[in-house]
Amino acid sequence: MKMKKTLILILTILTLVLSGCSIPKDPVLDSLGKYTDKEYYSDAGFQDSTDYAKYSFDNAKLDGNKYLEKMSAQGKDALLTHVENFGEWIDAIKGSDPDAEIAAKYDFDASIISDDDYLYIDDDPDYPELGCYDVYFFDSESMTLYYFHVNI
Repeated sequence: MKMKKTLILILTILTLVLSGCSIPKDPVLDSLGKYTDKEYYSDAGFQDSTDYAKYSFDNAKLDGNKYLEKMSAQGKDALLTHVENFGEWIDAIKGSDPDAEIAAKYDFDASIISDDDYLYIDDDPDYPELGCYDVYFFDSESMTLYYFHVNI
């Protein structure tokens, strides 16, 4: 009887632990449908992280998307501000670790931004001056979603 109770306790604990270890969902990415290719690079330290990703699509769900909005002049300015800040983080990573994969693979070129593109920016209001953000930029010409994340 004692062994049975111990086994039940162990299984209960395992179930609770494993249920908390699921992969978090990304509602913005999920809102576009299934991507065909993914490149994801990350650099993380103690409570800090910088992530850069590119997702390729054949058919992205952009019409009526509740996250991504058509590019505007204000959106472009905000995107460029965030991309400049992100580039500074990439340079800092490169300075401390010249072999960091994220620094080697970061290849965003702002000249691809056009009025046909889409944008979603989530700035954490608890972090002033671009301390924590997620930027999703969808390039309509290449059907690529670029993802930029910083959390200092």
